[in-house]
Amino acid sequence: MASVAIWRALRHLPLWMFVGAVMAASTALGQSAESTSGPYAVTAPNGVDEEALVEIGGIKQWVTIRGADRANPILLIVGGTQVDGPRAILSPYVRTFQPWEKDFTVVQWDPRGAGKTFVAAGKTIGPDLTIDRLVQDGIELSQFLRDRLGKKKIVLLGINFGSTLSVKMIMAQPTLFSAYVAAGQIANPRAERERFGYQRLMRLATTANDEASLADLKLAGADVWREPRNPARIAAFQRVFVKYRPPVPANPMQEAISAPHWTMDDLIAAQAAAAQNERVLGRAWGENFDYGSLGPRLRVPVFVIQGEEATSSPAPMAKVWLDGLKAPRKVFVTIPGAGNHAIETHAVEFLALLDRYVRPVAVAK
Repeated sequence: MASVAIWRALRHLPLWMFVGAVMAASTALGQSAESTSGPYAVTAPNGVDEEALVEIGGIKQWVTIRGADRANPILLIVGGTQVDGPRAILSPYVRTFQPWEKDFTVVQWDPRGAGKTFVAAGKTIGPDLTIDRLVQDGIELSQFLRDRLGKKKIVLLGINFGSTLSVKMIMAQPTLFSAYVAAGQIANPRAERERFGYQRLMRLATTANDEASLADLKLAGADVWREPRNPARIAAFQRVFVKYRPPVPANPMQEAISAPHWTMDDLIAAQAAAAQNERVLGRAWGENFDYGSLGPRLRVPVFVIQGEEATSSPAPMAKVWLDGLKAPRKVFVTIPGAGNHAIETHAVEFLALLDRYVRPVAVAK
């Protein structure tokens, strides 16, 4: 009965969250890297279009490099839509980021324990899945990209869990990077972020005089995700969350299935990564991690670009983090009406902000 109740709760999850769970669940570049074809092909004479498993940190890790002009700055996207783990990645969403390829060489990375890297590792996760190991992997990948593409520095874009990795990468090796873009900066423990999301829903339901949603929120409580989880409380929360959520990607499954070099078997096989990540990395890390360690100084320009309505990485919390940070340059911008998935749902607006603030800095390095 418990599993039935849990499924009834999960069926209220938006499609993108289900896809994230499914996805999060050979050759080296430079030798015989695969390129795409059809509508995803990069046809510009000086373009780059490579996808392969690359040796990073002693294992094969999935990396894609796409851009219309090799002279453009490298933009390395770290992390995905999963809040407190590396499980959900963005590499299958080629169509979403195609417009970015005219101004940046876009690099997607499935870190250990996620996506096609998880599949390539035999669908298992070893004890080496740690924050420090992931940070070192990111640094190794950045050094590889500099050599591969002949660039001195890289723009690092961190999303949610990836924001933690990105900041620590820059703190460890600042000379590798020209700028840091926080597309979802996590700066507070999970419980504080969850309370923020709960209070947002309470405010919206109260303003709308939505008695049904207020009753659901009362049942759910602000601690709905604490263990042991109660399926009825989760279902009540999800009903309100779905009703008041900001925009989410329209057809993520369709886009993922159509991605070059991805198969349904890959997507299904990777779903086991979700549970394994939590067992190995530990859900508690998001509560116990010292977010104060992500500062007080970064030696590169920092650009926080987030959805105004984000709850997994609340903009007000990111603003407090940025205000307390010392950096050569700091910019804070929110996208009105956008939520946790601003980078996908508002990709055009996000690119315009990258072009306005970040690209000039990257080109000058």
